[in-house]
Amino acid sequence: MRILLAEDAALLREGLVAILERSGHTVLAVATATELDRRARTLLADGDVDLVLTDVRMPPGDGDDGLRIAAGLRADYPRLPVVVLSQYITHDYAAALLGDGVTGSARGGALGRVLGEAAETAGVGYLLKDRVAHVHDFLRALETVRSGGVVVDPAVISSLMQERRDRLDVLTAREREILALVSEGATKQQIARGLHLSEGAVVKHISAVFDKLGISEREGNRRVLAVLAYLRGS
Repeated sequence: MRILLAEDAALLREGLVAILERSGHTVLAVATATELDRRARTLLADGDVDLVLTDVRMPPGDGDDGLRIAAGLRADYPRLPVVVLSQYITHDYAAALLGDGVTGSARGGALGRVLGEAAETAGVGYLLKDRVAHVHDFLRALETVRSGGVVVDPAVISSLMQERRDRLDVLTAREREILALVSEGATKQQIARGLHLSEGAVVKHISAVFDKLGISEREGNRRVLAVLAYLRGS
């Protein structure tokens, strides 16, 4: 996989490059959001990047520059997989990447339609930097996003669940539990093992989630749309 990495902290940047290259990936690393935007657009013009991996807080503004560039890239290149690394559990950051920040001015039902068109190939991830310490999980998350999935750090999932628990009352406790695991990038086989269920039972629960959230088979990657609905609490 060809990865464009944006991280201003030199030690973390070099560590990520070493991990990724040791795993067989090709990495181009930049240190500012401005350079991320310029290099990404140049590489995308030639089809030379498979995934963007970026920090949130980066120069030149040392605010949410990396996140804003990532959201802008996804708006202009909806098939581009993007993973954002954050040091903090910040709901606004997650919402900007996973919701309106991805789709520009889309709202309500229009959001689902836009995501339905893009979700067939475009994945997105929101990970905490502490996750990098778990190399296997980190690499698996990147592959999931590259394949069109959504991966959100479990700590962010737990935090959002506390805020939005009442907005998905249509789901049973088991269905919410399974949807949370889907949000973390788990496959049906992994969910079955973790919850001591048959794969058939997991498939039935996931299908029930799709039905209750009103996500049809015509709307692209239904797992992605279900995760986004879950994270947005809608």
